[in-house]
Amino acid sequence: MKNNFTRALLALFLLIGFQSYAQDEDSQKKDDQFNVGDRKHEIRLDVFDAAFFSAIDLSYERVNDAAYGYGASLFLNFRSGDDGSYYEKFAFTPFFRFYFFNKEDYGAKGLFVEVFSKFASGENFDNIFDDVENEVDYFDAALGLAIGKKWVNRRGFMLEISLGGGRNIGLDDNSPDFTFRGGVSLGYRF
Repeated sequence: MKNNFTRALLALFLLIGFQSYAQDEDSQKKDDQFNVGDRKHEIRLDVFDAAFFSAIDLSYERVNDAAYGYGASLFLNFRSGDDGSYYEKFAFTPFFRFYFFNKEDYGAKGLFVEVFSKFASGENFDNIFDDVENEVDYFDAALGLAIGKKWVNRRGFMLEISLGGGRNIGLDDNSPDFTFRGGVSLGYRF
């Protein structure tokens, strides 16, 4: 009789153990859907460029760990530069970011410093103050720095603000001396 009671008690403990393990696993799966720390890919759209310059600036970033990430941006301008708007027509910008002051469990958010290179083509206008404007196309490469801040919520949606610039290296005599990088972006980490 004691053997049957012991077996029943052991079976009850095993059943309770499996039940609590299954509940922990279910709650873990629910928490994992919000675990941004395991997500390594981000895509962003610069809404400032889209709203004010009729341009698309799309970025992809690979989050390596909490301290740094790397990626590239693609910029396409759909307006002509003769109206005084943005002079770049196309730009491809690889970048590398270092994140600082990160106190969360998941990283690649908060204050960052970015090192970038930019390969851009566009229209430069000579003699803009003369009566005759001479439109000159150019292609050049630049090196630069930017600083910014990124906020990421538990579901992976993000807001990013950045500002920076660089100097063109002079592949084309018609290119401007300096280049700009920055904006206000919305995105998603997946």
